[in-house]
Amino acid sequence: MHGPKPTTPLDQPHKQPCKMAMVWDLPLRLFHWLMVCVVTVAAITGYLSSEWWLSLHVLAGYALGYLLAFRMTWGFLGSYYSRFSSFPLRLRDVANHLFSVLRARPETHAGHNPVGAWMIVGLLTLMILLVVTGLIVLGGQENLGPFAAIISFKVGDFFEDIHEALAGALIGAICIHLLGVFVEVKFFRHPILKAMISGQKPVPENGSGKGRVGLIRGAILFFAVAGSLTFAGTKLGALPSERWRPSAFSSVYSSECGDCHVPYHPSLRLAANWQVLMAGLADHYGEDASLEEEPRLQIERYLSANDASRFDTEVAHRIGRIETKSNRMTDTPYWKKHHRKFDAEIFARQGVGSKVNCDGCHRDAAPGRFDDANILIPNEAKTNRDKTKG
Repeated sequence: MHGPKPTTPLDQPHKQPCKMAMVWDLPLRLFHWLMVCVVTVAAITGYLSSEWWLSLHVLAGYALGYLLAFRMTWGFLGSYYSRFSSFPLRLRDVANHLFSVLRARPETHAGHNPVGAWMIVGLLTLMILLVVTGLIVLGGQENLGPFAAIISFKVGDFFEDIHEALAGALIGAICIHLLGVFVEVKFFRHPILKAMISGQKPVPENGSGKGRVGLIRGAILFFAVAGSLTFAGTKLGALPSERWRPSAFSSVYSSECGDCHVPYHPSLRLAANWQVLMAGLADHYGEDASLEEEPRLQIERYLSANDASRFDTEVAHRIGRIETKSNRMTDTPYWKKHHRKFDAEIFARQGVGSKVNCDGCHRDAAPGRFDDANILIPNEAKTNRDKTKG
């Protein structure tokens, strides 16, 4: 007769006397799952969505910022295993844990194991840097958010690449984290997923859970942190800014130039370009748009006084300050890059009409902001219905 089949180390991990105890408090568990949802939304809107989904991406970024601020505070005021002081971060402990994993005999830890603790530190650091760089990009490129008045376009543009690199690093770290969770659950039978739902997990017999903290305490702390951040952000966002300013169109410019096409914001060209255009009205892109001398000079003075050099906006830098042989804004590399995905049918839709009708899709083209969040492509089905009704 054959005896029972012997178990392998993977079938039966290193045995330690354990008991079930409450380890992860409810506020920490809520933070974890809300963070999963928010990061998912941020990743989808950042990688897969069009520019006009920026509002949702920014909203996810703000939500992540609030959650991270709470987690950092909870790391000092939460229950025992939520505190950073409980993290086993000594390099010797990390090495010992990795060797135990390689031997397929990992020890049971009440809180995070050494590798898991370092992973949490890495993930939190990456997400904090992502939120900070995202706010810098938002302020510099879009003139929005708490840093709109203090971050220049060039700084925001520089940090865009850093923000994207950090996003890629976070995706990589999350994949490694998920792989670690899979190994823990599948091969070592550690119920870490269940623990992050119920809060309970096996702990050494001589240890204790130390994870019973009421939800009310966590809620009070969260709203205190969120309120403080909102107050500070509102104050910063209200600072006066010279980077963009509302400037009413000259009445002569609106009446004379607006008769033939949408009057473009002056920041879409430099003064020298406007002067060339105004000097060549007799052959204005194949048409005679000549004006009397006095109104022509008035328009030229207005456009030159409010040209692209007077605005620190994305459109002023990437379109207004770029020279083209034709002097057309639609021939700038940035314009072509961001409009090449649209076919002629979209430009021909009612409400758009042509490539040079900025107001057709950019709801804030008139004041010269051109924020990504204010792009709205007219719906062809709706415009067809409108034609029928008309």
